[in-house]
Amino acid sequence: MNQTKYQALLLGTDPKLAEAMSAILRLDGVSVSIADNYLDALRVLQTRPPDLLLVDFKTSEADGLNLLRQIKHHPPASPLLSLALAPGGDQTPILRAFDLGLAEFIQIPFESSLLRARLRGLLQLKERMAELLHRQQELTDAFRAAEANSLAKSEFLAAMSHEIRTPMNGVIAMTSLLMETSLTPDQRGYLETVHASSESLLTIINDILDFSKIEAGKMELERQAFDLRSAIEESLDLLAPRLLEKQVDLLYEADDQIPAVVAGDGQRLRQVLVNLLGNAVKFTEKGDILVKVDLVETSVPETGNPPPIRLHFQVRDTGIGIPSDRLARLFRAFSQAHVSTSRKYGGTGLGLAISRRLVELMGGRMWAESVPAEGSTFHFTINVGVVPESKPPPFAGKLPRLADLKILILEDNPASRNALFEQCHRWGMQPTALENAAQAMTLFRQGVTFDLALIDLHLNGLDGVAVASEIQKLPTAAMLPMVLLTPLGKKKRSAEEVRVIFAHSVHKPVKPAQLSAALDRALLSPRAPARPPEPVKSERTLAELLPLRVLLVDDNAINQKVAVRIMQQLGYQPETAGNGREALDKLDRQPFDFIFMDVMMPEMDGLEATRLLRKRQMIGGYKNYQSRIIIVAMTAHAMQGDREKCIAAGMDDYLAKPVRPKDVREMLERWGGTILSESQPPASAPAASQGAEPPVDMDRMKDLTDGNADGLRELVEMFLKQTHKQFEQIEAAIRDDKPDNVRRLAHSCAGASATLGMTHLVPKLRALEKLGASGALPEADQLRQAALLEYGRVQEFLKTQAELAEVVTNFTPA
Repeated sequence: MNQTKYQALLLGTDPKLAEAMSAILRLDGVSVSIADNYLDALRVLQTRPPDLLLVDFKTSEADGLNLLRQIKHHPPASPLLSLALAPGGDQTPILRAFDLGLAEFIQIPFESSLLRARLRGLLQLKERMAELLHRQQELTDAFRAAEANSLAKSEFLAAMSHEIRTPMNGVIAMTSLLMETSLTPDQRGYLETVHASSESLLTIINDILDFSKIEAGKMELERQAFDLRSAIEESLDLLAPRLLEKQVDLLYEADDQIPAVVAGDGQRLRQVLVNLLGNAVKFTEKGDILVKVDLVETSVPETGNPPPIRLHFQVRDTGIGIPSDRLARLFRAFSQAHVSTSRKYGGTGLGLAISRRLVELMGGRMWAESVPAEGSTFHFTINVGVVPESKPPPFAGKLPRLADLKILILEDNPASRNALFEQCHRWGMQPTALENAAQAMTLFRQGVTFDLALIDLHLNGLDGVAVASEIQKLPTAAMLPMVLLTPLGKKKRSAEEVRVIFAHSVHKPVKPAQLSAALDRALLSPRAPARPPEPVKSERTLAELLPLRVLLVDDNAINQKVAVRIMQQLGYQPETAGNGREALDKLDRQPFDFIFMDVMMPEMDGLEATRLLRKRQMIGGYKNYQSRIIIVAMTAHAMQGDREKCIAAGMDDYLAKPVRPKDVREMLERWGGTILSESQPPASAPAASQGAEPPVDMDRMKDLTDGNADGLRELVEMFLKQTHKQFEQIEAAIRDDKPDNVRRLAHSCAGASATLGMTHLVPKLRALEKLGASGALPEADQLRQAALLEYGRVQEFLKTQAELAEVVTNFTPA
């Protein structure tokens, strides 16, 4: 007797058919239950779900169709296969049954062997379906477990970040504070090692957290307007100090057609650039490192939106290069080109993997090309948005004030020399780029003259200052304005000697905006004589400039000590609280303007405390809650969404630990002015008049002459002579109705005034220039008189400056 393995339900009223089916099914281990109507069959399905359903359509056609319909709309948990038994003739009911999910059909009378074969097929199909359902359930359970593990992983990373950053906050901040005290050389060396190691550890932690966020799909990019060239330059400046002991030049080129401001995630772009540049610096001992960005294409715009643009970045170095068989592994996580690389140069092997994923999130891709012993080039593309009305920067393209000037470029690095040549050429200058001093001396002896010179500090081992001094001994170059190129952070041989020989200096990596400004200043003040040392100026503390009542809320004693010490360095004496409840209690007793609030604290965390504080401000009735209170989160949380949680709770800003002194200062400067402007009553009219902006920016003027008093007097005298003459020429041009002359003279006068910081004179001259460009001069004389009146104010203001009073008083127009 076969053991029962399956259960079957027969719906029908023919006893002979029931007996025959039971006998046949028993041979294959199937036990049969009989139901002679729909309700009995439904009851069996609900109480003892069978593996097979047999329907006798000869005796129970209507009940069979109803039962199949019920199963279709309310399927059982386990798969149920159905088989219909029906005589030949009208097959319409059977077709309807197939529409309702019937699996098999046998015609009556049937052959026993055929029936058994088909039943066995159904049972095997039932087993396979049950197995598939089981596997599907396992996959579903595994997916849910993976989601739970991912959530647990994220929570663990958040907790780990908090726990590691908290003690690191004390290490880094206290080391930074200690390095500002008087130390012996050995002590400073030890502290610098500790500080550098702490920063390296923080970088590794950030890499792991970033990679985990990307892997979990939780990395979200911001879309904010940012200055693309500034982002590149900040990345270069960050790496430049590491090149001081290497013979490597760092430079960049940006397509002039790229707008100054674009929309995207500037912070993540800087992260990618710093990683690629860091690798280039690490593996390059001599030569150059170039960052180049080109405008590739503008995509087809979506309806109502400006078209995004695609940028192609290249980071090229002349380093050790990478073998072709190892290029493929570069972008794998925790992988480097060779195992010895990690031992010699360090690193986690995560940087490139993170950078590639960030680039992909920005709509681009990353790849690399390399030749061993010659260098590598890392490419990546990204999509950025166009900011309305954003144009290329003012120093892109031809510059009228520098156009047609002949400039000598002395630079021994071929890449840097070529970049400077191309930049000056784009400005409309006539550059001559030479590799060494001998070539330059030959040109000068041949009688060739230049309007400007750009000289590198190091020329094939020679001192650029000495080379410039020799050039100035030649009659044709005695008064040549020269600009010195010097590495960022490099101490000059002699500051006084440099000031005597050079009109200005520019730090490498060279930035177009700074270079054009330096050339402008060199033309205005070709030489600055040596000056006596200036007395040390006593600087006011930030607390004196921004008197704020500050509360620090943190449950960690080390963090409290670090934050208090930082605040004391800035001149503040902050109050402290150990949790949110203590903070509110303190606020009940005395008012505060600024609160640095930790997030994870016992009794009451920072988020809850902030929500209660904002609620009390809204409902009123709390004495010390009436004025503006800035709340800044200062927390070791650094996961995606932490900042958003703080802002949603009512905080104004966010600082991630470890907190550095400059971060605290920047935060106070950012919000301090807002607090004071809202808390102080409006000033009376006389007071407002006293605080009006002066007609001359003296800081800018002194910066042009490096603070040298003789140079300042010389510059002011030059300005007075030139401006007085130009006003006379403008008056004559208006009288003779010569609009183009008015435009040209007003433009020249406005340019010089802007350079020297004549803040109120420039707009009036620009208006006169615009009127001249229109070709008609109906109101020109009124604008000239307004500008002349402001010029008089400038002269009166300059008389109040002790070092300039004599020059202005004794000035006699030629």
